[in-house]
Amino acid sequence: MVIGFARAVSVILEDGQILDTIVNGTSQVVSAMPGALTAVFMMIVQGGFNFLVPSGSGQAVITMPIMSGLSDLVGITRQTAVLAFQFGDGFANILYPTSGYFMATLAIAKVGWDKWVKFIWPLLFVWYLLAVVFLMIAQYMNFA
Repeated sequence: MVIGFARAVSVILEDGQILDTIVNGTSQVVSAMPGALTAVFMMIVQGGFNFLVPSGSGQAVITMPIMSGLSDLVGITRQTAVLAFQFGDGFANILYPTSGYFMATLAIAKVGWDKWVKFIWPLLFVWYLLAVVFLMIAQYMNFA
C-alpha cells in the first residue's frame, strides 16, 4: 500500500512536471557546494525524508528520480547518490518513531523510545560521521 501511494506521488511529480522544477531548484542551491558536501547534504535530506516515509522502497520511488537527476546536474556519480540514499534511509530506521516495525520492536522489548534514543545516540553519531567520511571518499574516487 505504501509503495502504491509512493508511486502515485511519483506519477504526480512527473506528469505535473514538478520533478524537473524540484531537481533544478535543488541543483541551484547545492551547485556552490563541493561535490563531497553535496553528497552529505543528500544523505541528510534523505534521513529527514525518512521521517515522513519510513518505507525504504517507498522512499526510493519518490526520491531516487530527484537524487539521480540532481547527481547528474552537480557532478556526483549515481552510485554515490545511491550510497547517500542508503545511509540516510538505513540509519534513521532505528531512530524515528514513525517506523511501525521499529516501535513494535521497542514495545515488545519493553523499552521506551526516549530511553532508546539516549542509548543509541552516541552510536548513531559515530555512524553518521563514518558515513560522511565514506561519502567524501566515494565522491573523490568517482565511485561508480
